[in-house]
Amino acid sequence: MKLRYLLCLVLLMPLAACTVQVGGDRGRWVETPHYRYAPPPRVEWRWDPDLDVYVVLGWPHLYYRDRLYYRWHGDAWHWSERPDGPWARGHKNVPPRLNKKYGKPRRGHGTGGGY
Repeated sequence: MKLRYLLCLVLLMPLAACTVQVGGDRGRWVETPHYRYAPPPRVEWRWDPDLDVYVVLGWPHLYYRDRLYYRWHGDAWHWSERPDGPWARGHKNVPPRLNKKYGKPRRGHGTGGGY
């Protein structure tokens, strides 16, 4: 009898490793890996494992990771705590893989100013 329970447990264990999530991929059920960062609130998104960030859908060049939005605009990085701004100019901890995609910010771009 104990062997039967052990066999059932062994057969069910792989199923516990998968998660299914809705909402981030336009309302369809998708199987998702365990992300290191929480997804952005109140926007549609998809995870980009190559860039190691969330891509915000419907907003050009807008990304999210670890409670900050990043936007590439006018050959410079801008960051904000909200997807609609206000935006601060600068490269406040832009994720390395994302920074590589667009290149390094130009010289002389500080953290001040708006957008």
